[in-house]
Amino acid sequence: MSNSMSRRRFLGTTAAVGAASMLPMSAQAAQGSVSVWKFGGTPQEVEQWALRNDAFLAANPDVDLKYSYFNGQIRRQKILAGFQTNRLADVIVAFGQDLPEFVGFGMLQPLDDIAGDKMDGWKERIVPEVLESGMHDGKLYGLPTYVDMASFLAINLDALEEAGFDRPPETWSELREYAKAMTKPDRPGIAFPVTTAPVDINIFEGLVYANGGRIFDEETGKVTLNEPGVVDALQFYLDLIADGSTPAPTSLTETFFRDTAQLFGQGRSAMWIGLSWLNTPWGVSEGVRWTGVPLPRPDTASGRFEPVSAIMDATAMLMVSSRSENPEAAAEYIDFWSQNEQLEIWGGQPEIARIPSGKAAWDNPELEEAWPNWVSAYNAGKLFEGAEPMPRFIGVSAIESALGTAIQQAVLGQKTAQEALDEANKAAQTQIDLIRG
Repeated sequence: MSNSMSRRRFLGTTAAVGAASMLPMSAQAAQGSVSVWKFGGTPQEVEQWALRNDAFLAANPDVDLKYSYFNGQIRRQKILAGFQTNRLADVIVAFGQDLPEFVGFGMLQPLDDIAGDKMDGWKERIVPEVLESGMHDGKLYGLPTYVDMASFLAINLDALEEAGFDRPPETWSELREYAKAMTKPDRPGIAFPVTTAPVDINIFEGLVYANGGRIFDEETGKVTLNEPGVVDALQFYLDLIADGSTPAPTSLTETFFRDTAQLFGQGRSAMWIGLSWLNTPWGVSEGVRWTGVPLPRPDTASGRFEPVSAIMDATAMLMVSSRSENPEAAAEYIDFWSQNEQLEIWGGQPEIARIPSGKAAWDNPELEEAWPNWVSAYNAGKLFEGAEPMPRFIGVSAIESALGTAIQQAVLGQKTAQEALDEANKAAQTQIDLIRG
């Protein structure tokens, strides 16, 4: 699964030369060995990351860069195993959602301590709400390159118009109505992924937070999976299934987010629920007209917490291992990725799947062409209004694991939503109590 690349010398490509020429040189170039583990990313991003590594090496010729790429869905297991066996990379490029656990387990060191002289530049170049996602307990532990938001809805415009609608749905009840009307014998009206992959769980959490639910109450230390805000969100999934608007339940539990995107992109579902990037990493078949909008909100939120407009996470955040033997080179690598030339990758040069963290990226016409609503909301100061981070606390992986099991049990008809979440709540609380002592 990994594409390990040990020492990479500058290849002399035009792109790498251009990036290196624009890179501000440090007073003293970094030196020594530095290892990097990168988790996840779109095909464009993975390609660009490797290419820009060559530019980093051109500016730091005395660095021995050991770079490896891994699937994003194995990140927690891989990183924890690396820490336990003392084989963790110097720099980890992973998800901000995991940051509190990694800090709590003593796996990371604050960037304030090793890159204090660079932080003013980071604050100048990075959107404040996004940079904040790298903070924990008042210190910066991760530098974000972009964020993803949940949850969003992809809509086939031809299917929408054929069903007699002239606008996207705005509430859960309208979404059910639209899904039924857009369903054909060979094409379900809507699809959503419910495997146990972390992204699939994050998509569901977007519904939960919009419904005033949470998966954990940090003030009381209590798991809240079986409260109405979560139960009713899961019941909404079950209602769509009962309406006959989705693929078969077994298919839903076996089809993760990328496969669901493919169904939609091939015109084999009229709508799909996903994260903010929807189909942009993979595209759609010729002739499929589509748009993406925020997922409709509940008619009336049933949870006891404040409903939010979206939840977001920086899913390519650069962190430094507490066991790094070369923190100076690690800091230089992170600073390299804080430069506008790198951050504009996600401003449409060439990637349009992510919400970029770099301020300069928002001025790129390529991004505005792809996501005009994003850009107008950002310019109006409203893109992140009412948004909160995805669930992030020590023990989040244990609760999300229990939640994933409960979702699948309910979708397959093995238990009601309440029964499945009652059982998950009990199991997760036991795990939280053990973790938190």
